[in-house]
Amino acid sequence: MSAEKITSLALKYWLTKLNLKQQDIADKAGITQSHISNMLTGRRGMTTENLEKICDALDITIPEFFAYKIDEDKPDVEFIPLLKARPRAGNGGLETDGDITGWYSFHQSFLTRKGGSVETMRLFHVAGDSMSPTLNDGDMVLINLKQKDVTTGHVYLIRIDDELMIKRLETKPGKIILKSDNPDYEPIEINKDDESVNFEIHGRMVWSCREY
Repeated sequence: MSAEKITSLALKYWLTKLNLKQQDIADKAGITQSHISNMLTGRRGMTTENLEKICDALDITIPEFFAYKIDEDKPDVEFIPLLKARPRAGNGGLETDGDITGWYSFHQSFLTRKGGSVETMRLFHVAGDSMSPTLNDGDMVLINLKQKDVTTGHVYLIRIDDELMIKRLETKPGKIILKSDNPDYEPIEINKDDESVNFEIHGRMVWSCREY
C-alpha cells in the first residue's frame, strides 16, 4: 500500500470519527482546503510538517493517527515509518535528515514479539555493501530504538560523530567492536573510555526485507 493511500485512509477515518469537514481541519491545521482534498483522494502525499499540523489539529499523536482499524478482521495492524536517513553499510554516512518517506504495516503482535511497539520501531534503507551478504544495498531494516544494550553477534544501527552505520557488534572488556559481514572491511574498535569518540547505539535490527 502506498504512503499516499495510507495517509488518505487515516485522514478519512479521523474526519469521519470526529465529524469534521475538510474546511474544518484545513482551518485548524493551517492548510488549504484544496490541499486537504488532494490528500484525501491520494493525489498528493502528506509531508512530515503537514502530518504534524494535522495531528496537532486533531489533538492526537502521529502513532494514533495511523492506529485506526483498517477493518474488523485486522484490528492489530500498525504502521511503521520509513525514514529517508539511510544508515550506510560501508564507510558510514548520514545522507539525509530523517524525514518520513512512507509507511509499512506490521501486526502489533509481531512488534510485541520483537520487544517493541509502534513508538519504538523505525524503518531504514541500507546503503553500501559492508554487511553483504546479510544486508545488501537497498535492503530495508526494522530497528527497535528501545533495544540499545549490546548483545554480541546482533546487528545494530549506530552512529559515530555524524555518520550512521549498520554493524554487527561484539563486546570486549572496555571495548565495542564494530564488525562487517563482508570480509573486505576491517573491524572498527571503539574504546568505551575514549571521550573524544562521539559514539551512540540507536537500536537493534529485528527484521529485514529485500526486493528482487
